[in-house]
Amino acid sequence: MNEETTTEPAPPAQTGPLRLAIGFAQGLAAWLLLELVWPGSYAFADRPEQALFWSRQHPTAFAALTLVTAFIPVIALAEVARMRWKRLAIYLAVTSIALVLLTLHDIARDPFDYGTSPRIWPSATLIFCGGIMLFIVNQLLEFRETGHRFYSHYALHFEESWMRGVQFVLSLVFVGLVWAVLLLGAALFDLIHISALSTLLEKNWFRCPVLGTAFAASVHITDVRPALLRGMRNLGLTLLGWLLPLVTVLAAAFLLALLLVGVEPLWQTRRAASLLLTAASVILVLLNAAYKDGDPQHAPPAVLRWAGRLAGPVMLALALLASWAILLRVGQYGWTAQRVQSAATAAMAVLYGAGYAWASADLTTWLKRLERVNVTASFAMLAVFGALLTPLADPNRIAATSQVARLHAGKVTPEKFDYALLRFQTGRTGTDALAALTMDPNPEIAARAKRAQASKDRYNYGGEPDPATTEGPFSHAAIYPKGAVLPQDFRLKDWQETPSFDAPCMENGTPCDIFVLPGKPSPTLIIHRTNAPSPEDSAPAYTRDPAGAWHRTGTLVNLRCPAVIAALREGKAAPVRPPYDDLMAAGIRLELMPERGLGPDPCPEPQPKPQPVPTPKPSDAQAPARMGPAFGNPGPG
Repeated sequence: MNEETTTEPAPPAQTGPLRLAIGFAQGLAAWLLLELVWPGSYAFADRPEQALFWSRQHPTAFAALTLVTAFIPVIALAEVARMRWKRLAIYLAVTSIALVLLTLHDIARDPFDYGTSPRIWPSATLIFCGGIMLFIVNQLLEFRETGHRFYSHYALHFEESWMRGVQFVLSLVFVGLVWAVLLLGAALFDLIHISALSTLLEKNWFRCPVLGTAFAASVHITDVRPALLRGMRNLGLTLLGWLLPLVTVLAAAFLLALLLVGVEPLWQTRRAASLLLTAASVILVLLNAAYKDGDPQHAPPAVLRWAGRLAGPVMLALALLASWAILLRVGQYGWTAQRVQSAATAAMAVLYGAGYAWASADLTTWLKRLERVNVTASFAMLAVFGALLTPLADPNRIAATSQVARLHAGKVTPEKFDYALLRFQTGRTGTDALAALTMDPNPEIAARAKRAQASKDRYNYGGEPDPATTEGPFSHAAIYPKGAVLPQDFRLKDWQETPSFDAPCMENGTPCDIFVLPGKPSPTLIIHRTNAPSPEDSAPAYTRDPAGAWHRTGTLVNLRCPAVIAALREGKAAPVRPPYDDLMAAGIRLELMPERGLGPDPCPEPQPKPQPVPTPKPSDAQAPARMGPAFGNPGPG
């Protein structure tokens, strides 16, 4: 690299205090925003008191303020000593407006968390894609500030972009170290029973400004001593560059093996696209690490040069394979939001791969064309991410439209259609489409759509759609033992009023086993879910109260054992006394729960000839009573 590109003017003396003030102000803003959030909103619970907080009353405004607070001070910290004040003010104002507009669309397209709670935080897609877009725009503007054209002086592009990336990562590491030191200090004071510092670290009004100021200090320190930062960057890139031959040879060997075994084993993994795109991304980073600024005077060794020429075609092949996998999946099951995002990533990988393959074909100067490819791809990335974050290519809209079109075209039957995707995973567009399906001329589609609208469970066990959730309650319930009958009043009760995540078959068609245990004055019903990836360990028990109403009165455990399930299905179960009695104190019953996992294996290997369960002796008159109210008996006090 030329000396003129490495020599940088020292920041003005007032830059340090100004940056510290910006970091402190960012911390204060973060604290004030957290004060507007109900402390329990990080959990899944939807509590009525949440509605009293400003963040729930104005979710879009809160999300926009959050995004502006996260990004704008970071830009100001980076450019306060590099960009003219007037241009910097215009830049920050325009960026703030753009972030607000993107947040408006982000919240409007998907306004709810888990189907019911208003969403107050920007989506992960907006944060990730928005952060990358801001980084690209910032570096392009910073480059233009020097008076150069975009496709000239690639060494300066490389210098500024990689320095900014390394500076950001080191600043985050420094913030983590500051916090670790504070925690260590608090622990030391706790040893002598002085908890003031520990209490202080729990307060947002203290830790947010401290961490914000620490981040700003790190940015300034690394900006004042760029030579140290440059040395760390070059060392890291050199080490990464030497990984390029290894990953390129492995990827090339994989492609050659694929020619021998065919693509069918690859498609059977059902995650081929994500792995292929990950491999292509790794090659992209390592190739740029090996190329650095492209200075011919510092050309890498021959092994790296040959690996670099091979990396472009290999990356293109991986990107095309990933695109093929995505298109096959879309042809089978239609678009989802995740597939739209994967397709966008694959498009960028194809662009980079084709560009790097084109650069490899130039035998005059090693990968010189790579410089033009990188600059062009940065503009393409801005266009792709901008389309994903706006109505132009909204993944939710594309997914909902695709799925409904497949249903109406008969490519998927009403009983196999994934109504949960419209209900929970495609935002406002999906819920509007689901509402339209409730009025569909096909009565089966309309009935299933109405059940999906009433669903409150966003996730299915195993991660796969369960169409039975749109069928009627108990429609896939198996009643055991043979000949047992599920009480009609239990079957007809509206369990939607008291939803049970342990027994969703009471609300819809989720498969389950129902064990009817005889008892007086009414039987006990054990509801065991059967569509989990592994057998459920516990199951709720239901009995009638003295007024005749059904209630959940307990939980059985150790139901993961196959022998236990088989015995319950055959009706071979008998009441027994617990190993320890409960206690009565001041008229209150204290239930003693024995520790689990300390004794013998509760699920031993089944014997070749299992012994029948012995019938309890009639003389043990208290045995049924010790089972307690959960089994329809009052229990002994």
